[in-house]
Amino acid sequence: MTANQKFFIENGYYIERNLYSKNDMNEMFILFYDTFVTLADKFSVPLTKKYIKPNDISYPDDLKQLDSLMLDCFNFDKGIIGEGYDIISYSSIFLRFLSSAKVENLSKEILNISANSTLYGWTNRVRIDPPSDERRTYGWHQEVFYTIPESRYLQTWCPVIRDTTSSNGTIWIAPGSHKEGIAKQSWNEIDGRATQIIVDDATIDKYPQIQLEMKVGDVLFFDGKLSHKSGSNTTEDEIRFSLVGMWHDIKTKNFRGPMPNFLHRTEFDQKSYWEKCNQENNWGY
Repeated sequence: MTANQKFFIENGYYIERNLYSKNDMNEMFILFYDTFVTLADKFSVPLTKKYIKPNDISYPDDLKQLDSLMLDCFNFDKGIIGEGYDIISYSSIFLRFLSSAKVENLSKEILNISANSTLYGWTNRVRIDPPSDERRTYGWHQEVFYTIPESRYLQTWCPVIRDTTSSNGTIWIAPGSHKEGIAKQSWNEIDGRATQIIVDDATIDKYPQIQLEMKVGDVLFFDGKLSHKSGSNTTEDEIRFSLVGMWHDIKTKNFRGPMPNFLHRTEFDQKSYWEKCNQENNWGY
């Protein structure tokens, strides 16, 4: 058993420092900036300033430009942030960032599975948390009811583009709480907020509770049963960016690959677009 595995088994988490490089973050910064410049133009967002063209942007010097641009989009229409989430999650740059061989190899080491085993990624995304936006701020929870039931996996979390701090709402964890197994928890559906599946306070109170301030490049690996929660972004104008994802061992007995379900934002889906072209071109079908 490796030192990383021992620490993970005892504490329920492990942090690898400096896993991602400055160049990795530069690519992610350009991805975010280009995506939201494009969306701002597409939806005619009223802009508070004239923004630098994507080809001229520089990381980290122009990070405040990205904050301001995204907050303009957020204040105009929160749905633009949602669409940005979805574009970024399937972009070539993000998929390359996500699929780091270092992350894959460490995940397999911690899960104690073969280097040739297949990992399945579930809802790997970059979270975008503007100041004072609590819609996706989660209380103390485990991941067991947010992912593939009865599977074996670990979760990853890391700062993207900027460090995560107590003021911008970095993650909280309760070391050792994974040893509870599936803890007692309540299911709460709240209007305007993400579903909250909350671990009982009596369980959380058994364990230390620490807020992890992390540097860009650091990656947190943690057990799916480790209780954790979101922090609150109390800054005035600083967006928190963080990668959240899970890696499942497909050899788990009850693992079944989910069927993706994509919903179109465009006027037409594939069938209605074919019908439109058929009618316009008199194909006769």
